[in-house]
Amino acid sequence: MDSRQQIVFAPFTVTVIQMKARQLSRRSDFSISDFNDLCQDMRVYLLSKAHLFDPERGNLEAFVNNALDTWVAMELRYRKRYKRRESYHAVSLEGTLVKYEGELQPLGDVVLEEEGCRRTQVYPISRVEEIDRREAIEHVMAKLAPEDRALVQSVAERGVRATAKVLGISWYQVVNALALIRRDFEKAGFGPG
Repeated sequence: MDSRQQIVFAPFTVTVIQMKARQLSRRSDFSISDFNDLCQDMRVYLLSKAHLFDPERGNLEAFVNNALDTWVAMELRYRKRYKRRESYHAVSLEGTLVKYEGELQPLGDVVLEEEGCRRTQVYPISRVEEIDRREAIEHVMAKLAPEDRALVQSVAERGVRATAKVLGISWYQVVNALALIRRDFEKAGFGPG
């Protein structure tokens, strides 16, 4: 594997690409089905820019973050430009009539809430499920070491970077600590574990 491929397929790079693709695919101008395409486009962009990486001038993480931030900004700018073109026509849910059960009705009345949930991959939960989930989270939090519990609470309130600043450590160290803590939550049924 040459040095360009080592940059693109480094574990850090793979994680950042997946994180940024997940964030983009949740936006209204993308869809969940764009996830793999976004990952691939970011990998191709990194391959084209990998020759610019100089380990004497900076670290790999900073290079990857800057390159991917640039790609995301260009992609969003491209999408906005596409929407301003004359060939782009938005469809109004209220202004578009469709035949449903023998009558013409506005599209907004026909599109089901489940369709929006499927598209965004966000599903409502019942009050009972919410209570069960809260109790499970409290149970896992109670089993954590006090410093881990404080870290999770700080990240929930302030975010990763602000927590790193308060603790006087790098944000990367916070992310690594959270990855270890995440295993406890996965064992309790949260996430893919």
